[in-house]
Amino acid sequence: MKNKVTGLILCLLLIAVNAAGQEQRSSGQANRIPVNQEIITLIADSGKNLDELRYFLSEPLTIIIDDGVTESAFNIRNGAIVFTDQYMSSRVIQLSVNHGGRLHVYYDVPAGSEIFEIIFNVENRYVGLKFKRNPGSGNFIAFSAVINGRLYNLEAESGLPSLMIVSNLNLR
Repeated sequence: MKNKVTGLILCLLLIAVNAAGQEQRSSGQANRIPVNQEIITLIADSGKNLDELRYFLSEPLTIIIDDGVTESAFNIRNGAIVFTDQYMSSRVIQLSVNHGGRLHVYYDVPAGSEIFEIIFNVENRYVGLKFKRNPGSGNFIAFSAVINGRLYNLEAESGLPSLMIVSNLNLR
């Protein structure tokens, strides 16, 4: 009986710790707001620079790069495709919402065509992501990546991440 009570207490403690961690993660992201024309104008009118900001993604992004190697880097086990560690480390780049990036270039071209180029350092690789304004929302959405000097066009059925910055605003 004592082991069951100890196990129950441990289980409740783990649930509480997990819930607190999720609340911290959500509150940590609650202060991120999308980059849009209003933010750009506010910063420009204040005399501040866009390169003073840290940039983040609204959601994680995984990019599989083509390095020209055609050798089989995977097996099929129990109905699942299993990639080798070498393949994963050399060809798969995963950017989380916690990877901060720095402004490389902001192309201030005719309204609606502005482009942000943000550099992220991911596992000792520099990944340049380009974001263009989404005409519907006004937010900047990722559309291409430059990795090892090679351009990759980004496509996703469920949508691509938008460009975010940290703010003390709580937009809900």
